[in-house]
Amino acid sequence: MEISEEALVPAAPDRTWQLVTEPRFFQQWYAFGGAEIELAPGGAMVLRWDEHGGFPARVEAVEPGRRFAFRWLPEPGDLVEITLSPQAGATSVRITESGVLEDAATSAMAWRNALSLLVELGRGD
Repeated sequence: MEISEEALVPAAPDRTWQLVTEPRFFQQWYAFGGAEIELAPGGAMVLRWDEHGGFPARVEAVEPGRRFAFRWLPEPGDLVEITLSPQAGATSVRITESGVLEDAATSAMAWRNALSLLVELGRGD
């Protein structure tokens, strides 16, 4: 199964890349309890939420300015791909999650909400 959500972030691709890959920003739009990201293929990740705890993941792909992908652990966890496409004065961000997706509707809603926060964060420049 696969879900996909997309939004236009009002920031340049370089800035948007920072927002989606740097832990201090990632926690502002998705992992509100904190994020650890070793930004290299095979790198370790831990995403936290105060109400849910920490969730380990592994970085699968890093294409600076274009694509960041990670897989929830344990194997074979769902794959999350974040792709960036430059637009006039902004960046289109698409988040695709594929795999078993225990609750696809909830996952899609969570990514929609996260993207709306990412858009707001992009406006902060």
